Amino acid sequence: MVNETRFDYPVHMDKDSIIPKPLQIVEGLNLSYAAHWLTPYHLGQLLLVKTVNKDREAILELITQWILRGSFYLIAAGEWLPDHDDLRYSVCRYTAAMDEVLDHLTLARPFTCLQLLDLLMEADKQNKPILILDVLHLFYDSDVDLSLRYSTLEKCCQYIRRLSFSNPVAVLVPDMDIEDYRRFFPFVASIADEIIETGRHSVNEAVQGLLF
Repeated sequence: MVNETRFDYPVHMDKDSIIPKPLQIVEGLNLSYAAHWLTPYHLGQLLLVKTVNKDREAILELITQWILRGSFYLIAAGEWLPDHDDLRYSVCRYTAAMDEVLDHLTLARPFTCLQLLDLLMEADKQNKPILILDVLHLFYDSDVDLSLRYSTLEKCCQYIRRLSFSNPVAVLVPDMDIEDYRRFFPFVASIADEIIETGRHSVNEAVQGLLF
């Protein structure tokens, strides 16, 4: 069974400088070499996947593949997170030991950018691979002062980078045609060793190239 301390909705939380470096941009479907973010993995590398749509089935499959490979920490920072039943069904297509395998997943969902920072700090103590979905979503909240969003994102990026030194870290960011996206995406891009753009292709196609 999925770790219930993290799979409950909502997660038990109260609602209350980055150094740029050269980045390699990879476009299209020829991404099989990028499988280093799963196994084997070179410590100190961080993968950023820039998507063009919200293909939930493809992301669910990605989560399933991570579950099958062992224990990891999933932070769902956007509006969507995998349904429990859908996740169970997805996993059971690959293994009969469904409950045992699902226990590999620790799922957390922040509701503010400050909670995201707290979860990243907690993830640092867990010492597990980390998958972060829609990492910029919480920084689009115009009710939060812009300067606070900037400073919190910078701290989050520093923690994400730090986490990649000891465990695999992959970050998914949907490409959006809004000012806040153009404002904040460079922060995340500046810490990535590799950026994969799905371009005109579906997320599912890109995921298949990453995993196999």
